Amino acid sequence: MEKVLEKIKVWIVILVVVVVSMIAFWGIFLKDKGIWKNVVPDFEYGMQIEGARELRYVPDNSEAEKYVYVDENGAIKGEVWKDGSPKTAEEEAKSAEENADVENTESETEEISYAKEMRSIKVNSDDKLTKENFEKTKKLIQKRLKSQQIPQYNIRIDDVTGKLVIETANDDTIETVENLIASAGKFQIIDYQNGLVLMDNSDIKKASVVSSNTDMYNTYLQIEFNKEGAEKLREISTKYVEIKKDEQTENVDEQQEGEEDNHEEETKKKYVSIVFDNTTMMTTYFGEEMTAGILQISVGKARTEQEEFLEDYQSAKRIADILNSGVLPVTYQLETDNFVKAEYTKENVNDLKMVAVVAIAIASIILVVRFKKNGVLGAILAIGYIATLSIVARYTNVVITENSVIAYAIVIIMNYIFVKMLLKMLQTQEIVQAYSEVMKKFYLVTIPVDVIAIVFTFSKYTTINSIGMVLFWGIILNVLYHFILTRNVLKKQK
Repeated sequence: MEKVLEKIKVWIVILVVVVVSMIAFWGIFLKDKGIWKNVVPDFEYGMQIEGARELRYVPDNSEAEKYVYVDENGAIKGEVWKDGSPKTAEEEAKSAEENADVENTESETEEISYAKEMRSIKVNSDDKLTKENFEKTKKLIQKRLKSQQIPQYNIRIDDVTGKLVIETANDDTIETVENLIASAGKFQIIDYQNGLVLMDNSDIKKASVVSSNTDMYNTYLQIEFNKEGAEKLREISTKYVEIKKDEQTENVDEQQEGEEDNHEEETKKKYVSIVFDNTTMMTTYFGEEMTAGILQISVGKARTEQEEFLEDYQSAKRIADILNSGVLPVTYQLETDNFVKAEYTKENVNDLKMVAVVAIAIASIILVVRFKKNGVLGAILAIGYIATLSIVARYTNVVITENSVIAYAIVIIMNYIFVKMLLKMLQTQEIVQAYSEVMKKFYLVTIPVDVIAIVFTFSKYTTINSIGMVLFWGIILNVLYHFILTRNVLKKQK
């Protein structure tokens, strides 16, 4: 009976290995809207294999005539808005739609101490175009890309002309990359009545995203201000409010005798506009004094679908990351967007796959010839390990690069050595003792590889990180895979 159970266990393990291998090498196909689709994700390939997008930027040299407020030192304190509109003529229609609930309001009646001048304003003034600012811009962009977890990019900048080149993966992250570079990151709270800037980036301590999902999904950009900013916000929240004014009116009711004086309240609202990169996020007034130094700005609409909510959340997260990185000293505009061909063709990839298949076949034959029955099981288990590693790599976002292919070869060879050592031990020992001894010897020798895996995994560079990720998951899987399957299948060779 015991032998029968052991055979059943062996066949179950073999069946599991076969199923896992079929999933890894062929996939799982399900019908979706009449079309068969593979639901197993594909590998994420690096730019060397998949190709890349090369985005070339130049400093924005545009300028425009603007009517502005200036202080006694000539510093600009804000634009003089007309008709309460914070936008350009092309955007007025959109602004009107966004601020449909904002009541018409007259220009600020209190005297403004700043002079008004018509000036020609450059997007990048000449004093901004310096080597120091170019280098600072590069570092801020790198910080944004890292915060948004863009896995693959190369960035270089000409510290004389300021020309910026970004190479990034040709995938769905390209739009995010473009937004991160195009955004100056300028945040302002502006008096809606006259255009004076009340607060800006210098008042911000930290930006984050919060959400609620009681009945519907809501996303908010949360701005936490520093000490000075918190005090400014408190003062603003007491000034830009709904102002109530008593007005006595006489209302004659023909159905009643006598006269009755009624007092009605006339209200006037003073608004502020919250502006990010010259686009109004919200125009509002305050209903209470803001003493906590925190402001929440609604992003998107109340959502019922989680997919739409995630889009709003990602948009808010992108703005928060931009604000936390700081304002770019130099504003850029896209000059060219080119596709860069991969260094390796499909034929090269197919040739490499063929070499791998031949190598695995030869290794399997060696195990079978030398260890007979245990060799067959060892070969099957070794192939199952490769298949399982393939699936794990897809679901853990491991990027397949030229270097990670070498790392794959290393962990597969390590696994083959482990299996071979175990099969050799089983010629004279029982599985429990053999497995224990091999584990001690094998992982003592591979400690340097473990250290490299951990260090490389936390690198910010994809070419290095991909090596670390493959080594890390390869080693973890080796431990779990052989503990769960191998030691329960192999027996002492008779």
